Amino acid sequence: MEKRKTPRIRFKGFSDDWEQRKLGEMADYKKGPFGSALKKEIFVPEGIDTVKVYEQQNAINKDWRFARYFITREYAQKLSNFETHAGDIIVSCAGTIGEIYELPHKSKPGIINQALMRIRVNEGFITKDLYKIIFSNKIDEFSAKMSNGSAMKNIPPFADLKGMIADIPSMKEQYCMGNFFSNFDTLITFHQRQQNSWKLIEKGVKLWMILTKNQILKRL
Repeated sequence: MEKRKTPRIRFKGFSDDWEQRKLGEMADYKKGPFGSALKKEIFVPEGIDTVKVYEQQNAINKDWRFARYFITREYAQKLSNFETHAGDIIVSCAGTIGEIYELPHKSKPGIINQALMRIRVNEGFITKDLYKIIFSNKIDEFSAKMSNGSAMKNIPPFADLKGMIADIPSMKEQYCMGNFFSNFDTLITFHQRQQNSWKLIEKGVKLWMILTKNQILKRL
């Protein structure tokens, strides 16, 4: 039986086969410099002429603002191959492995350390949203294969990573998928905010039920 080249659930109006592509075609990959390039004695206090060093906590916590280490702009120029900026995807390669995070448009440029990998997606034939889904799935598949039952994730060597194959749809269908998941995320955020509002109301009702009138007035 011929293997399906499309998922079972499709958006209306799309019926053509998905195309097989290697991850090496989908993006450019760069791992951080050797640890000796960013030794403790190289770090300096944050200042006007310093550059931030991104570390795995930025990817794990999905927060570009987290910053502990800085280097001089002059030294950063020597590490320009490891520069990262808004729009790049960073991946944790140490500690909690495989966490991915896209640096938002307001994030500051910096240098990735040895515990990170930088990914720049080729948006000519794949959207970042779809790429992140495919990349995460491939990391999970590789980890399950190599971990012998362990839950620990592993980042495959570049040669293996770039050779991994995934089926991708046309750009038009990718945009439909992106809009769908964007709307889904908006709906989730809306309900989370509603839930937070109801929790505040619940807290207020509980206070009204257990406090005296004078105690309530003191809190206002």
